[in-house]
Order: sequence, then C-alpha cells, then structure tokens
Amino acid sequence: MSESSICFLLIHGFTGAHHEMVPLAEFLREQGYSFKNITLPGHETSVDDLSKTKWTEWIDFAQSELDILKEKFERVYVCGLSMGGAITLLLGSRNRDLAGIIPLAAVHKVPDWRMYLIIGVPFLGLIYPNHKNEERGWEDLDALSTHESYGYYPIKAIKQVYKLLRAVKKSIHEIEVPILVVNSKNDPSIPVQFGENILEAVKSTDKTLVVIEKGGHVIPKDAGRFQLFEEIKKWMKKRV
Repeated sequence: MSESSICFLLIHGFTGAHHEMVPLAEFLREQGYSFKNITLPGHETSVDDLSKTKWTEWIDFAQSELDILKEKFERVYVCGLSMGGAITLLLGSRNRDLAGIIPLAAVHKVPDWRMYLIIGVPFLGLIYPNHKNEERGWEDLDALSTHESYGYYPIKAIKQVYKLLRAVKKSIHEIEVPILVVNSKNDPSIPVQFGENILEAVKSTDKTLVVIEKGGHVIPKDAGRFQLFEEIKKWMKKRV
C-alpha cells in the first residue's frame, strides 16, 4: 500500500490550537502521508466561546472530519494530544475500521484532584470562572515562544472535559485497533503511568508504548518532537 492512500487526523489539546500539531503535520507531509489538522469547537476564538462548548461538540466534529477522510482514503489514523488524545481513544473505540490510533500524553482519566473539586462544588464556577493556564515543563523555549493557547481554563469547560473522560473510561476497553501510546518522561501534567494504564486497558493486540526523553507535555512541538517523529516513522514502516 502506498503512502498516498494513508491519511492522519490530527487533534490538538484542551485550550490549545491546531498550531501545536503543525510540526507533526509537516513531518507526515515529508513522509508522503496526507493529513487533516483540525481545530476543535470553542478553540482559536475566545475563552468565552470555549465556556459555551459541550464535550459532545468536540466528539461530533472530530467524528464528522474522520468520516470525510474514511471516504477518501484506504487507511486512516487518528493522532491527538492530551484532551485530543482522549478524543483519539474515544474515536478508536467507536471506529473499528481505523488503521490505528496514536494518543500523545493522552488524558483518559481525571489527571488532577482539583477536577473533582470543580465537579463537586457547583457554584465554584460563579466565584472562580477561570483557572490560569500555566505553561510548565517546556524545554524548547523557542517553540514555547510561538505556542498558542488560551491564557485560562474556563471552569465550565473543565466540567465538559470531565464528562469526556467519563465517556473514555466506559469505552476504552472496546479499543481493538493498533495503538501507539506516547508519553513524555518529563511531562508535568500526565505521568508515563497513564500510558501504561491505557495499554493495560485496551483490547488491541498490536500495542506499543513509547516514552519521550526530552521536552514536556506538548510532545509534537517541544524538544521531544524529533524522537516522536522517528517512533512514528518506525511504527508506520511495519504498516506501509
């Protein structure tokens, strides 16, 4: 099968932008693969817009983009970062005709105890509507200087992420497609253990975990991106 018959759906993270997946998209282009780098509803506009967006809108949009690609290409892969990784897992459970999925630093369960606090105290969003988005763990400071994301996490949107994670938890055991799980050793948000948990949970027999040695959470853009590219190249070599 030629590279021209293969396409990747790329999904950025929560409060992020499609720009964080651009280095990966450029690598895929160099390898001869097609790709669609999407922008999720509520992103790349305003924090206000994100506050009004439901988690099902993220899933429905990603699924509609995936359906278009499945009509055009013989083999379609999905690769998403962080919350985009959660969406990748959910799509993997619902689309058994996928050629494979690549969740990067995927959130598949509640990553921080404060999320339970947000869910358990309904009025918290009224007195504390936004949580500051602190960019931590970056190694490539030049890449950080061009990174685009909202400066705040809207509390209402965090509640939607929680609902998304509940859906992922229910469906992750249904994943049977080939899966390459990628986590960064120095990620301050998502530990490598999360990747190990994903591998244990899925039914896939073709499953691999890769640990990125450099950089932090935004794997496709930070210093670990070159190792990521090589690992994807190696993984795809067995499939083309």
